[in-house]
Amino acid sequence: MRIKIPNIDRVGLVLDIAQILAARQINIISMEVELKIVYLETAPLDEQTTADLCRELRTIPGVLDLAPVDLMPHQEKSEQLNTVLAAANDGILAIDRHGRITQYNPAAEKIMHIPCSKALGQELLAVFPYCHSLVESMKNGLAYTNREVFVGETNSHYLVSSRPLLDKSGEIAGAMAILKDIHDVRKLFQQLTEQPALTFQEILHRSKSMQQVIALAKNYARGNSTVLIRGETGTGKELFARALHTASSRADHIFLPVNCAAIPGALLESELFGYEEGTFTGAVKGGKQGLFELANKGTLFLDEIGETSSHLQAKLLRVLQDRKVRRIGSSREIAVDVRILAATNRNLEEMIATGGFREDLYYRLNVIPLFLPPLRERREDIPLLVDFFLRRFSARLHKQADTVSETALQKLCGYAWPGNIRELENVIERAVNIVTGSTLLAEHIILHHDTPACKPLLPPHTLEEALEKTEREVLCLALQHSHTSRQLGKLLGLSHTAVLKKLRKHGLSLNHFTPA
Repeated sequence: MRIKIPNIDRVGLVLDIAQILAARQINIISMEVELKIVYLETAPLDEQTTADLCRELRTIPGVLDLAPVDLMPHQEKSEQLNTVLAAANDGILAIDRHGRITQYNPAAEKIMHIPCSKALGQELLAVFPYCHSLVESMKNGLAYTNREVFVGETNSHYLVSSRPLLDKSGEIAGAMAILKDIHDVRKLFQQLTEQPALTFQEILHRSKSMQQVIALAKNYARGNSTVLIRGETGTGKELFARALHTASSRADHIFLPVNCAAIPGALLESELFGYEEGTFTGAVKGGKQGLFELANKGTLFLDEIGETSSHLQAKLLRVLQDRKVRRIGSSREIAVDVRILAATNRNLEEMIATGGFREDLYYRLNVIPLFLPPLRERREDIPLLVDFFLRRFSARLHKQADTVSETALQKLCGYAWPGNIRELENVIERAVNIVTGSTLLAEHIILHHDTPACKPLLPPHTLEEALEKTEREVLCLALQHSHTSRQLGKLLGLSHTAVLKKLRKHGLSLNHFTPA
């Protein structure tokens, strides 16, 4: 039986509870006392004994109520700790003052190649004779950071950081270590430092719409202003960001891409702005530079900017205004020389109207808007892209496929591609896996939606959203054939005022397109 007993705090209350249990010869397994609450765990009791005991406990002066609980406080804290340890990507290993292993999470199992059942409770050096850093931390009270360890017997290769654990009196009570798989470290390093130089010439296209967009982007690359790249998912926003960087005066410096939707808000803030030493538990000694500082003289690409929190939006606004950053936990401002490129597939104008995005940040980001057309509006580019992906995946998968049948190409060109180039890449990779000969046939082309190819495919929106999407596409098409808003109104059968209102609604302007 586990119960909590809310009470009016008074001297002798715990003694009264213990005396009732002793009189009934009920064994107390544990009792935990917090401010105005006593938690009690006894040996299992039958229903009648439980009812009688609770009735008597309620008669104790100062007892306000009794309620069953699933876990005692120490058990709940232990479960919370285990949940945190299980969710950690880094390996965590801890020992007590006798050198016995007290914590060993799943990530540590994966890195060390030793199961938890053979590690917990065992003497550290008996299981891991090479874990000298942990023993040294416990013996001399020193911390060690990122020591490289390779164990040939288990093929374990990792970085270990260790530190002593102190009890309330300041005495060493054990030690803990953080383990990082060397392959994960190298992968992260490559993602942050590898910058494949991509030029506008490498962006495959034949369509006039893409020629116009690339011509605009080349012009934008020469400047230093913020560019907001707009387009549906899979239209190549990061490719354009990389090409903008390569064509800019910052090409010799770093290009750092950050997916704002892939990193939790609190972590994203510390990644972007960095932090000072001692800001929070586990912070790197000496503090840490943020990505704004790391990208100094270069380009920072904020992908999925529409997914950022309102708190982070406010901090981004300050950087764009002042060109200075302040690390978390610091009052010192650091000047940064960074060009910001941002991208989104969200309708920021609608988000502003509903309070999901800051209007002032929108104007700071939307200095130079660059709209990427969806693949369904540049169908003449599909054969070129198909050929590129076919050659890539044939080489990667060691296949002989090098041609596409006419019917297969017609099927590909007739599809509406809601996932754009990313979906096309996925379909071709699947087809190359299936094909056994040298030619892709229509039967090898498996599309995601069973929709007639002659009909434009819309994602599953409400009717109102679908109509707005179609309205925007019509406006984009008409803008390519109009020099002025009056010409646009005449072409669409709308008044001059109505045209301007719709352009504002969809975040469009005559400057976005070069008339045919």
